[in-house]
Amino acid sequence: MTGAGRSGGRAVLETLRAWGIRRVFTCPGSTEAAFLDATLDHPDFEVVLTPHESIAVSAADGYARATGEPAVAYLHTHLGLANSLGHLNAARLAHSPVVVLTGLKPALLQSHRGFTCVPDTGRLAEPYVRAQWQSLRTEDIPADLNRAFRLALTEPAGPTWVGLSQDLMNDTCTAPVPDPQRYRPRARTAPDPELIREAAALLASATSPLLVAGAEVARHGAVGELIALAERLGVPVVNEDRRTYERPGFPTSHPNFAGLYDARRATVRDSDVIVFAGCHCFTEFEVPVGPDVPEGARVVHIHSDAAEIGHIYGVDTGIVADEGLALSALLAALPQDGLAVRAGRLDEVREEYLAGTGPLPPEREDVENVAAVADALAEQVGENTTVVGDATTTGAILLRRLPQDPPHQYYTTSSGSLGWAMGAALGVKLGLPERDVVAVLGDGAFQFGPQGLWAAARYQIPVTYVVINNESYAAVAAALRRYGGTAVERGEFPGKDLSGADVAAIARGYGVFGQRIHKAAELGEAMAKARAHPGPSLIEIMTDPDYLGP
Repeated sequence: MTGAGRSGGRAVLETLRAWGIRRVFTCPGSTEAAFLDATLDHPDFEVVLTPHESIAVSAADGYARATGEPAVAYLHTHLGLANSLGHLNAARLAHSPVVVLTGLKPALLQSHRGFTCVPDTGRLAEPYVRAQWQSLRTEDIPADLNRAFRLALTEPAGPTWVGLSQDLMNDTCTAPVPDPQRYRPRARTAPDPELIREAAALLASATSPLLVAGAEVARHGAVGELIALAERLGVPVVNEDRRTYERPGFPTSHPNFAGLYDARRATVRDSDVIVFAGCHCFTEFEVPVGPDVPEGARVVHIHSDAAEIGHIYGVDTGIVADEGLALSALLAALPQDGLAVRAGRLDEVREEYLAGTGPLPPEREDVENVAAVADALAEQVGENTTVVGDATTTGAILLRRLPQDPPHQYYTTSSGSLGWAMGAALGVKLGLPERDVVAVLGDGAFQFGPQGLWAAARYQIPVTYVVINNESYAAVAAALRRYGGTAVERGEFPGKDLSGADVAAIARGYGVFGQRIHKAAELGEAMAKARAHPGPSLIEIMTDPDYLGP
């Protein structure tokens, strides 16, 4: 492709279109004028305007996760990039191929430290991206963008960043757009046969093996292979630790499913061989009081990213490979008979798991129980429902109660970046328009991303937001409770009170259909109204302000 006489901004658009990009999520300023002007000649290209950069990046992240294809967020100078970094970290942890473009001031203003200029803007993004680069010549723009897309998709996939200064965007670019098909990575890393034989021997001789499914199993389409291995062995499977959970790697509806990995569980402590497939092992939330892997267990870790293996704990067999290829090879390497798995192991583990999923007693008589809300919400999650969950105190309960069948029934973030779901749900819905998308978050997380409601209303994206409002930053109070000082003695928790916001009214102010309810029993009717309403909707349900999580 050639483009004699077009602007750098038009060259950017041509390169995006060559890669199949048909929309960009943006919170623009003056430096993006040449690109925005070029889009007017392409009515099939959608500029999704967001009122805050964090929404642009989380929406791009949601779209990339849902489709597996690269998505683009276009931001304005270092100020816009800085506003997005929390959610860019979420994309990094999920290996999400988000390409972040940032419009910069002309080179002269950058050298003079002019308005909205800082030295080396790309270094702000550096901890969160696979590669960062500022284009130095207008002629290099198509090649620089092509490289960013290639690296974003090359395993281990992840975000990339390109800085585009205004003078280059306004200048004439005659460079052709590279053919993406010659640069799109298609490689899958095959496992070492010797290591597969080692892992198969460990599993064949194990009496109490455990399979742990990570998000990478789902991202690489290897769920079927893991199911086949679990059924062949007749062993339990747990999804990865809550602290690193991004999406389910194993269906919660499967009879071999046994909850989430937790080193405190008897299921984990009693395991003699543990296979971590596509898991991040581990992200420590606080200084550990004990190991996350039982000392007597033999460990097999399968991951496409070599840096993940042996990250904290040593392994007996580390297999760097595409999870689907490795699991298929492992299944084929197992002996046809003579497996040592103890009879009744799966039934015992399932019994332990199911014992923790029954109804929970009320926390208080006068306020709604968070667990009851989770149970009521679970009744609304059908096969065609995608739940987008935020970092929230209620997240542990939601992960125990809601159905989560890959590839698309549940997405969340392990980044701790509050408000992620407000934008991510929009991207997921645009990427999976046939699915019913429900975003679930707390009132504290909502406060970090209400601007997402504007974009939802502006483009009539039919997402249903469910805000569990306990009128508090429960995580702060929970930390004070663990600290055990004066706050616990007095029953006073500074930094906790978040009362006063009428979230449903805020939604209506943005043009979104909003309802406030007070009982879990009302959720079914509220969801029916929300789904019947065209466009986006929000349900706010009031819960116990003294609930501090499990």
